[in-house]
Amino acid sequence: MAGVLMEREKSMFSISYNDRLKTYRRFMHQSFNPIAAQMFWEVEEQEARILVENILESPEGLFQHLRRNAAAVIMKIAYGYPVTSNDDHFVAIAEEGIKIASLASAPGKWLVNSFPILRFLPEWFPGAGFKTKAREWGRILYEQSLEPHEWAKEQLRAGTAIPSFTSALLQSSDGTFVDAEEEDKILWCSGALYFAGADTSVSVVKSFLFAMMMYPAIQRQAQEEVDAFFASENRIPTLRDQDAFPFVGAILKEVLRWATPAPFGLPHSTSQADSYKGYYIPGKTSIMPNIWAMMHDESVYSDPFSFDPTRFIGENPQTDPRDYAFGFGRRICPGQHLAENSIWIQMVLVLLTMTITKATDTDGKIIEPEVAFTTGLVSHVQPFKYQIVPRKTAASSLMLTR
Repeated sequence: MAGVLMEREKSMFSISYNDRLKTYRRFMHQSFNPIAAQMFWEVEEQEARILVENILESPEGLFQHLRRNAAAVIMKIAYGYPVTSNDDHFVAIAEEGIKIASLASAPGKWLVNSFPILRFLPEWFPGAGFKTKAREWGRILYEQSLEPHEWAKEQLRAGTAIPSFTSALLQSSDGTFVDAEEEDKILWCSGALYFAGADTSVSVVKSFLFAMMMYPAIQRQAQEEVDAFFASENRIPTLRDQDAFPFVGAILKEVLRWATPAPFGLPHSTSQADSYKGYYIPGKTSIMPNIWAMMHDESVYSDPFSFDPTRFIGENPQTDPRDYAFGFGRRICPGQHLAENSIWIQMVLVLLTMTITKATDTDGKIIEPEVAFTTGLVSHVQPFKYQIVPRKTAASSLMLTR
């Protein structure tokens, strides 16, 4: 459904292992390896500051601010496009694309995924409406990738392009543009950044905020670590300071484990027949890795349903969930370092400037939220009520007056 029928075989999420995938991986690695990803630190820090300012100014729009931040980071990095508001055009189409991709990729939703022969039914045949839907969805997703790509090209031609992933690949050092085949690879590769990055990072930050609200003692301990850094250095933390925050780093790991953002990762396929624990797996069989189960395996993580960052601190830390949360093999998330950096700086600046607490009703009684998550390709904590309390510290005052 999400590949052949939607004509998304060129998508990084659906493509077979071939030379085009190798090109995608090369593009991504040269731009987003741990060293290269540092060139985007300024963008991530700037957008994290804007996020904090927006939340404090209008806390009721918390989730919209998170969406805007994710889209702004990805659009600036992928295309050099500056997002300036929550209702920006590209924020809106990213939202639509995420919904379509989630529906099209939902495990078990489409019968044609289990019985591929159904793809040969004509669209007019009773029950074959999924083919019409696939054709329309595929067109929408392609156009949503094409639009920002064309915008970046126009900026290059006009000489006004902000350096970005797309602009760096489209134009060589002598100013000439790549050929049509290479450009098509760049378009699909940038589109993968655009759709993947705009939802998963929102899921993680939202879960972080929910966990801080549910575990106030952990929130206070993290704030103490952030405050101690400021007292010692007399400056706002940046992405260069990550090693100075072991507890915040442990919280990020625990959020990835406890609230697994991509419970089943991406579908993989066996290249040849295989066996696993006595089970025969034919070649070309779809494999769904149950990352959620791995993250909640009590033989690996003690008391797996409790939120406990200390499991990653000390002489015998438990298994780092980042080894699984970002996928596996040739389709491991190439933007992992980019995503971790963006999430980390958002976490630190939030801890520096505000406290999130449970909401109260009109009688002043605390509203106890349910710990529940959505299903789908990307999982989110269910909507919850909250209160944002600004922190009156020298650090938060300095950051918000810059």
